[in-house]
Amino acid sequence: MKSNGKTGVQDAQVAVVMVPLPAQGHLNQLLHLSRLISLYNIPVHYVGATTHIRQAKFRVHGFDPLTDKKLHFHEFPTPLFENPPPNPNASHKFPNQLIPSFYATTHL
Repeated sequence: MKSNGKTGVQDAQVAVVMVPLPAQGHLNQLLHLSRLISLYNIPVHYVGATTHIRQAKFRVHGFDPLTDKKLHFHEFPTPLFENPPPNPNASHKFPNQLIPSFYATTHL
């Protein structure tokens, strides 16, 4: 138990890897959860596409993710892919505009 009342992990016995699913809008939520976990002296590795990590860092409120020494970002590039706009008149509600990005990430 630390003097501030929080329990910490000694010698990095535990590490957490966060891999958000950007199609569901989990970028910021998992970044905030990553910060909360890192406050317990647990290293957190936030993994994602370069564009998604840039979005998460830009949109975060309440803290600067670059100053947290236990929060590590790992970016991977995605190949170019078609990025069609959403079709509001589609007969089914699945977001078909996301399918090309799913295919692009499967080729990494």
